[in-house]
Amino acid sequence: MDTSCPPDIVDRLPRDLYYQIVHALRGALPPPVSDAPADLIRRDNAIIAQVASLLPANPDEVILAAQYVAANAQAFDCLRLAHENQANLAVVLQCTAQSASMMRQARSARTHLLRARAARGHDSAGSTEHAVVSLMADAMGRTAPDVAPAPPPAPDASARLTEAEKYALAHPRRAALIRSIGGRPRKLNLGPLSAALVHEIAHGTSPILRALGRKPSRRLAA
Repeated sequence: MDTSCPPDIVDRLPRDLYYQIVHALRGALPPPVSDAPADLIRRDNAIIAQVASLLPANPDEVILAAQYVAANAQAFDCLRLAHENQANLAVVLQCTAQSASMMRQARSARTHLLRARAARGHDSAGSTEHAVVSLMADAMGRTAPDVAPAPPPAPDASARLTEAEKYALAHPRRAALIRSIGGRPRKLNLGPLSAALVHEIAHGTSPILRALGRKPSRRLAA
């Protein structure tokens, strides 16, 4: 009977480990700030960031990192409950005591993790963190950590302006003169302006062009 390991076992085991850790953390941590999908993504990204920052490089270290993240999150949640129940002294004392206990557990897990890392020697921090991020993101069904949906970029206002409006904003005095006389001034060099552009400046009805007015300065008119 062939008892050799499947050829992909080395690649699959870390992924299976992170799959279990990710879903264990999701169940153990407090719920997101709200039910909005963006807040769930933020909570999951925080899990990835915290575990990856501890640079776990083997299953034992991954478990210790997950224990630290879970205990730390529960400590903060207990403080939240204490704040929300300030009128009930018994609840406040119970929650603060539980928070202190979880903080001690978090520090203990982190201490054990740091000792384990020191015993095995130091790997490249950047490559280890990148590997953890990739594996955890893959365990969450994503190829890379998502971010909260960003609002679409504001459209560039200048892209919506006509050439005449752009010229009026860049050269308001020249455009005002063109508009006041209804065309190109004969004795003043305004540069290479097409006939269509001059006509649009002189007769256009957009708010920018209408704001040029009909009375150029005396110096420019002269």
